Amino acid sequence: PHDPNCMADLGAQYISVTPHYAEKHQSFYEELLSRDILKPLLSPVEGMVQKEKGICNYIAPRGISSLVKHYLADSDVFYNRHVTHINLKEGKLEVCSMSAPSEMFDAVVLTMPVPQILQLQGHIENLISESQRQQLETATYSSRFALALFYEAGT
Repeated sequence: PHDPNCMADLGAQYISVTPHYAEKHQSFYEELLSRDILKPLLSPVEGMVQKEKGICNYIAPRGISSLVKHYLADSDVFYNRHVTHINLKEGKLEVCSMSAPSEMFDAVVLTMPVPQILQLQGHIENLISESQRQQLETATYSSRFALALFYEAGT
């Protein structure tokens, strides 16, 4: 569309927070809510399973990526890179991608789904402990299908 205000985020549709996690990270949620980065999810979600009482569900009106962009606003960030390998070299992280030469970083934030993180090659297996790997492997997703259609004015 020609209107820069049009946006479609077809990624995660909502975030579920347990009462324990909400209390433990209350200041983060308060900040995100006060800046309208997160808003309470008020409508029902077909097929939603509440595994625990008191879970709060939130949406990100400007897309889930707005969470990452908020926290990394003052950082030098590279978006839309298809990372294939992460290696540890001389205390730095070497990141190899399909679209650019490898680069060295002090820290790397991965925002892709868990199955893709577990498929990364290189020293990543040594950088994630066995218990972390097991926790990642237990992540579950509920399938959702989305379609975004934009119509020009007057059509």
